[in-house]
Amino acid sequence: MSKISININGREIVVPAGQTILQAAAEHGIEIPHLCHDERIQPYGACGLCVVEVEGSPKLVRSCATSVQNGQVIRTDTSRTVVARKTALQLLASDHRGDCRPPCMLACPAQTDCQGYVGLIANGQYEEALKLIKDKMPIPASIGKICPHPCETACRRELVEEPISIAQLKSFVAEVDLNGNKYQPPMKPATGKKVAVVGAGPAGLTAAYFLARDGHKVVIYEAMPHPGGMLRYGIPQYRLDKALLDAEVALMTKMGIEIIYNTKIGDDVSLDYLHDNYDAVFLGIGSWQSQGLRCKGEDMEGVLGGIDFLREVTMNSNITLGGKVLVVGGGNTAMDVARTSKRLGAEEVTIIYRRTIDEMPAEKIEIHEAQEEGVKFQLLVAPVEVLGENGQAKALKCEIMRLGEPDASGRRKPEPTGETVVYEADRIIAAIGQKTVIGNIKDIATDKSGNIIVNGGAFTTNRDKVFAGGDAVTGPKIAIDAIAQGRNAAQVIDNYLNGCLVPHAESQYFTQKDITAADLADRAKAPRANLTVEDADVRNKSFMQVAKTFTEEEALRESKRCLECGCRDYFECQLIKYIQDYDVSTEKDSKVECHKTTEFDNHPFIERNPDKCVLCGLCVRVCEEVVGATAIGLVGRGFDSVIMPEFKMPLSETACISCGQCVDVCPTGACMEKQVSYKQIPANMDSMASVCGYCGVGCNVNVEYKGDVVFRVTPDKVNDDGWLCQRGKFGLGHVNDKARLTAPVIKRNGQFVKVDWNEANLEVVKRLQAVVAAYGKDSVGVVVSPRLTNEELFLAGKLADAVKSTIKTSYSVDGGSGLGSVLGYDASTNSYAELDNSDFVLTLGNVKENHPVLDFKIRLSGVNSIAWPQSLANTADMKVFLKALLNLGVDENKVAEKTEGFAELKASLADVTVSEEVQALAQKYAKAAKPLIVIDEDTVSAEAVKLMAYAAVLTGKIGAAYRGIILVRTKNNTQGAVDMGFVTPVSAVAQGIESGKIKALVVIGEDPAAYPQESALLQKLSFLVVYDMFMTKTATAADMVVPLVSSAEVNGTYTRSDRRIQAVRAAIQPKTGKATLQILIETLNSLGIKYENIADVRAAIASEVPNYAGMDVADFGNMVYWPNNKNVLYTDGFATEGQKAIFAATGDVPVFVEKKKYDSVEMYFANGKQSL
Repeated sequence: MSKISININGREIVVPAGQTILQAAAEHGIEIPHLCHDERIQPYGACGLCVVEVEGSPKLVRSCATSVQNGQVIRTDTSRTVVARKTALQLLASDHRGDCRPPCMLACPAQTDCQGYVGLIANGQYEEALKLIKDKMPIPASIGKICPHPCETACRRELVEEPISIAQLKSFVAEVDLNGNKYQPPMKPATGKKVAVVGAGPAGLTAAYFLARDGHKVVIYEAMPHPGGMLRYGIPQYRLDKALLDAEVALMTKMGIEIIYNTKIGDDVSLDYLHDNYDAVFLGIGSWQSQGLRCKGEDMEGVLGGIDFLREVTMNSNITLGGKVLVVGGGNTAMDVARTSKRLGAEEVTIIYRRTIDEMPAEKIEIHEAQEEGVKFQLLVAPVEVLGENGQAKALKCEIMRLGEPDASGRRKPEPTGETVVYEADRIIAAIGQKTVIGNIKDIATDKSGNIIVNGGAFTTNRDKVFAGGDAVTGPKIAIDAIAQGRNAAQVIDNYLNGCLVPHAESQYFTQKDITAADLADRAKAPRANLTVEDADVRNKSFMQVAKTFTEEEALRESKRCLECGCRDYFECQLIKYIQDYDVSTEKDSKVECHKTTEFDNHPFIERNPDKCVLCGLCVRVCEEVVGATAIGLVGRGFDSVIMPEFKMPLSETACISCGQCVDVCPTGACMEKQVSYKQIPANMDSMASVCGYCGVGCNVNVEYKGDVVFRVTPDKVNDDGWLCQRGKFGLGHVNDKARLTAPVIKRNGQFVKVDWNEANLEVVKRLQAVVAAYGKDSVGVVVSPRLTNEELFLAGKLADAVKSTIKTSYSVDGGSGLGSVLGYDASTNSYAELDNSDFVLTLGNVKENHPVLDFKIRLSGVNSIAWPQSLANTADMKVFLKALLNLGVDENKVAEKTEGFAELKASLADVTVSEEVQALAQKYAKAAKPLIVIDEDTVSAEAVKLMAYAAVLTGKIGAAYRGIILVRTKNNTQGAVDMGFVTPVSAVAQGIESGKIKALVVIGEDPAAYPQESALLQKLSFLVVYDMFMTKTATAADMVVPLVSSAEVNGTYTRSDRRIQAVRAAIQPKTGKATLQILIETLNSLGIKYENIADVRAAIASEVPNYAGMDVADFGNMVYWPNNKNVLYTDGFATEGQKAIFAATGDVPVFVEKKKYDSVEMYFANGKQSL
């Protein structure tokens, strides 16, 4: 293809002629926004985002549909394109309905991903949940104990019955970590920069944590003797065990954070010193001074501030309360003061509050527990004077109030009545608020309330290099607010230290504000798990923590109540990315109608939400152009357009083949995967490039996972065409199934007993050796599933060798396809890539259903393709096809030279009469210059495969590029199983067991006992060992069972149907604790055959399997074909001894067959167990 030069944004680049501007830009790393474009589908130009300016064009052009021209000058980001894109995004936003992020997260000041970690807890993924939390805060165990949880206030589960116990779940998973592995976040390389943090409270600790994580050296200066700030000195021990706080801070010091205690800035160390000796300073000093009563007599002895009181108690100061204590205030601090006073022995504790109990800002549980502990409440009274004698407070005079209209807080405003009442007291404690006092810290600007003035989201003060956050800036707020300030400030400081001061800004999100209980009426009721609390009489006698942490059972039950409100596709959603990039408001105009569409959802794999659809049309076009199903389409016109399943039926009742292509092309959350075997969460998934573990097409996939759970599989668009079928896309339930075997078991006295790996290995070795010693050669058979890797298959073959057996079989392979008996090698002769340039494809069997992706390839190639007619259902009809080809003329001399048995074949066809149907088919094949035959091994008999090979050889349409046979194999590594020698016919195994010759079987990954005939046969064995993922019927009948791992847990290679060897990579660690390869290596080592690792195994394969020579040094990412890296076989003769194709007599048998499934994972999926 010729090359041309264009200029994009001032860059001169050379691109192929015929590309679009969008393609050319993408190839050179220049991003142009788009929502409706996909490289695999023809341009559509629906979204209007990809507009660019082209010099000489008065209008903006759509880059996805405009071809490049030599000398073109293009500008992608101009004021015109920005305005046009923002307009397009505003239109899309106006009718986009959904929640990008869940209400719980948006209500949390620190934006902790509540839905994410609650879902991970529900999946039992405690470490991953803890990692997600610690990406936002360093002290989750402590915060979970004391946070007033605005997340729970916002929780939509309340519309069903009660909110999720989010805070306690956070604390649960954090304590699991503290009692276990003690997670430490990954640290970036040291930057050489130093930051001083003033204050070891929530803001300071958080800022220090994130700055240290970013590679900076952090030193905290703390005025108090211990860390925690208000968490330690403002919250009683009975609510937060300080040992828990200390444990979390200890983890931070292990990150290299240094804390210098008893050091007050302005007194012991000056701010100037910090300014001069550090690259940045963060002030997180908190608000430590209690607000006064603001009434006459407030300075008398016996009047204390609430925070001052709690601090002195924490420091074990000598405090005398007397018999009667009055606590003024209605917040959590007032409850803490009152309840602490009871524990210190006060006989009568009374809370004075100017509103009613319903308006109290304290948590309801705190109020309830205070009442249980004997705290009295005097409501609708406000202090007007402290009464006393000789400067000592003795009573509090209060004015009786009544409630008026709501004030700015939404609570009804108390109004004076003019009446007063007096309450006697030995101590009066004011818990009505706190304020910031910066003390002797000089040259820092403050406002009239004493709070430090900062420059908005930049957190900068009036002094350079000095930043501030937390209560010292905002005034007293809850701890999670201070944590949010600390994290956001740390991000700003990190950018500053890297040379770019970028103020923190809140992101735009779509939110649904019209959800009602009616929308959730279909959700099953499930009671909230509340914490177990000690009885009041026990609580009053101790400062021990009163609330018990959830048990694991309680945590799992509670976390599963989550409604999963936030969009699971948030991290992949292109719409919200552009909304945020272009700062487009997501607020809806109340005057504009926003569609609300309901769609009956019973599809087992795909979840659709038309309210999130942006009408890009990608799903419609991929379903029609690629899949050919047309299961969905556009309904309506203009603003009322909507994408719906055909005839508005449920998607599951349409022509949908559940391939998931609509999900993969959707730029929003309008089409999503559905898996119900675990909690689905929105998460920034880890991803591993690998290969599908189902059929022989060998699609490249990305396995997306978090921790030890695989959440989804997506097609790999980089290393492959980017298509998947139902099994490849959705067949992952077995990976996460809780019923998986995780430890070896041995049957003793009719019952399976778990054993360790060493005992299991010894049992296998000794039992097999005993059989061989007693019965000799071939008394043991080895049966494998062709889902195993080449490396595992090779080792299984070595196991057979070690026990003197030539019985190497697979029920799935059953001796092979028939090609080997004709051509000498049982394998495809050509590659998939040749489909694009062939001129005729004849398919045989159910390629479309069993191997949809190969069908997509054929469709998209544009080649003329015909399926062998179902009416020609006997191999006798194929012989008619051969006769028709002979009648059309072949070079018989050349055929005779290249074959054995041609004369006999020709003679056998002498009396065959050719029908018109077969004649027409033969003519198309014979006239084609570059024809390929594609055969579905699943549904075509071996005899039929042989006859197709005869046709290719007769016509000479084999042994050259674009001419030959592609045999689509049953399993992902059927070809590898054949190549590794597992070709003993199953009938030979049956005969061997019946005759008593075969006494033991090693069955790896297959379940023959699922069928009565095979099950009865297996009962005649003296020893049966099964390796599998589940307790299959064969496993149940076995003497011992060894657990296998899934394709998501293995490293190795598969050989796909066109002989390309591809690397399969483990996404997650083996759930059994031991990979299949390692299990086999250890068994072979015990039998005297030594391998250490996969490299040793590959070296052995390269040495011992002729077709795989060089495998140990191959680059599997670079289209490696075998043998000898040939795409095309038989260019220099066939693989038989005389290099001639073998023609032999064939019987008349059905062309089409229904072969049994034996692979246990294949059977798992076929039986509808894709989810639990």
